[in-house]
Amino acid sequence: MGAAADRRRTWRSRVEVTCVLSRKTGKVIEANTLDLGPGGMRLHTNRPLGIDEVLEFKLPEHAKVSGRARVLREQAYRIYALRFEQLGEQARAEISALAAASPSAPAR
Repeated sequence: MGAAADRRRTWRSRVEVTCVLSRKTGKVIEANTLDLGPGGMRLHTNRPLGIDEVLEFKLPEHAKVSGRARVLREQAYRIYALRFEQLGEQARAEISALAAASPSAPAR
């Protein structure tokens, strides 16, 4: 899979909220989003993630936002780009509202 296949296809805005990731087994992984959009997010975690790993996620402060995401790459130490694999329409609408309320311009 080349770099072109990993390119983001949707916008993201700088949104910093708490995110909780979970694997099929083991403890939850605490994280904070750095940017967020309808197609994925970039976040900083307290534990390492595996490239191509699929995790369940939720944003505790935003009850409607939860789903499944795949780790695409590690951009810096424990900063990961994730693509949403499963995300409901209510979650997508909440993410759009969060991004619209963000004081910063969309992230590139």
